[in-house]
Amino acid sequence: MDKILICNHKMFLTPDEALMLKENMDNLNINSDNLIICPNFLDFDTFSNYNLGAQNCFYEDKGSYTGEVSAYHLHLKGIKYCIVGHLERRNVESLKEINLKVHACLRNSITPIICIGESRLDKEMRRTSESLKKQLITILKDINLSTYQEIMIAYEPFWTIGTGKVLEKEDLSDTAKFIKKILLDLKISNYKLLYGGGITDNNIKELLIDSVDGYLIGSSSTNINELKNIIDCIK
Repeated sequence: MDKILICNHKMFLTPDEALMLKENMDNLNINSDNLIICPNFLDFDTFSNYNLGAQNCFYEDKGSYTGEVSAYHLHLKGIKYCIVGHLERRNVESLKEINLKVHACLRNSITPIICIGESRLDKEMRRTSESLKKQLITILKDINLSTYQEIMIAYEPFWTIGTGKVLEKEDLSDTAKFIKKILLDLKISNYKLLYGGGITDNNIKELLIDSVDGYLIGSSSTNINELKNIIDCIK
């Protein structure tokens, strides 16, 4: 599987359901090199034979922050990836806080999976480019990657999440080119560009384009049949 596939389990699975999914995934004999599983924090051990990512982190390494999990502690747990800035957290964190999380991930040897996207209003007002540029400039402020560091940018049109709607292939291609231009302007070269938002096994085929390195999927990744169909399509 050449494309990267990131599975965001969100909060869909109980521990028993997570174990059942993992056992079914093992039976698929998946080449998991480019497969990243982002389970509930409590299910890291269940999916320990896969590349693991966290669904969120805190930007301080230690301190009096009840209920938070730091990138430092994730690193000690062996976690290599972390989603930051997902739409479902945007109501409790600012772009500046997301920037701090990116810095925290990188200093703790974790590859951040940075979610960006436009709202329905931005889309209707034709402000997609303006919105994406502002997010990238703020989130990537003072980010200077070493040769061994990488970031992932997951473009998720926020109005598609949980709807089953996706971009037209031409629109996705144009937006991918725009994002890459902004990253070039910001002198960011070590990156992967992903697409997410509303992906199912019914529409993944419409989204297979060369300018996207992989996909971030949500609820579809918790259903073994849908996951298998998506992986087969990507192959």
